[in-house]
Amino acid sequence: MKQILPYISVGLDDENRCIVVVEDYELFDFLDDFLGDECDLQYEFLGRKERQGGQIITMYFPLSVTPEVIERNLLKLSPEEIERIYRLNN
Repeated sequence: MKQILPYISVGLDDENRCIVVVEDYELFDFLDDFLGDECDLQYEFLGRKERQGGQIITMYFPLSVTPEVIERNLLKLSPEEIERIYRLNN
């Protein structure tokens, strides 16, 4: 896993599927809108893991989506904006 932005990591699962791990639900909601609506990158399914203070959400993308494509799009976002959104719930 490679941390791209605060609270956001990108990598591959055991089946070489690109995954994005997000450490906050509000931040996940923001990324879902950004990646889906602005970048046309829809995930196929989600994984959720409870943690103290919230959830860790894993977005699983189709095999045709590479980590490089996700990284390139996520790097359009401001780390300050990511931090602001994360702080809404934490």
